[in-house]
Amino acid sequence: MSVKFPIFIALSILTPLLFNTSLQAADPVPQCKNLKGEVNTICMNALKDDPKAQLQISRYYAGQVDPNVINYSQAFYWHRRLARLAVHLKLEDPVYSETMYNTGVFYADGLGIKQDHKKALYWFKKSADRGDDIAMFRLAVIYSNGDGVATNLQESLNWLKRAVVAGNLDAKVLLAQVYSEGKLVTQNNTLAIKLLREAVEENSASANFALGNYYLHGIEVEKSRITAKNLFSSACRSNLLEACRAYYDVDIQEKNRTQLAPAETPME
Repeated sequence: MSVKFPIFIALSILTPLLFNTSLQAADPVPQCKNLKGEVNTICMNALKDDPKAQLQISRYYAGQVDPNVINYSQAFYWHRRLARLAVHLKLEDPVYSETMYNTGVFYADGLGIKQDHKKALYWFKKSADRGDDIAMFRLAVIYSNGDGVATNLQESLNWLKRAVVAGNLDAKVLLAQVYSEGKLVTQNNTLAIKLLREAVEENSASANFALGNYYLHGIEVEKSRITAKNLFSSACRSNLLEACRAYYDVDIQEKNRTQLAPAETPME
């Protein structure tokens, strides 16, 4: 069944750093001398390649300790230094996979360092190879969009499937879209719905919205405006604007139908 109306929404990539501006700079150097008290002590220990101290100082400069203290160049410096140290020492804790991913984000978005897609790809792959599902999803999007690399839809699909296996909710929704569209793979709405239901169970707003559209239009499921509204409502409560609009549209349509329905003739 070919779908002629939008079911899914565009997925954005969220990063743990939550940076919202792009700043470019030359390769930075550490600035421990500008710090005081405990933070200075942590920074000095970080200079001695203490991974725990480097993790603390990288988070400090990223504003994860105090949102009012954000230094992009220093955050980048310590993330990259820790990422390199983790590779060298073969540190296995998942927190270092996140550090590698964030280093890729710095390079990809030009945060605190000149934008460099090649280096971003290197760190995303390092993180993904260690099992980070967000990095896998990011690689899927990179290869799909051709962000700094040649577009490779098969490679994108491979990373997307790996991200799904790793439990990434956005990946499940995007793979469901791939099966719904039937361009890269044979169209399979049944599998798409299965993926969406799994994501809905984990409160994915975009999955609630997409599955709501399946019920609204009766694609491979019994058509149900009530179920669709419930799913749209769940997504709307997660502040997904498209879902709020969809809920409103269905609600208005139901009210119009009620008003246009002929009144029953009272019995004599």
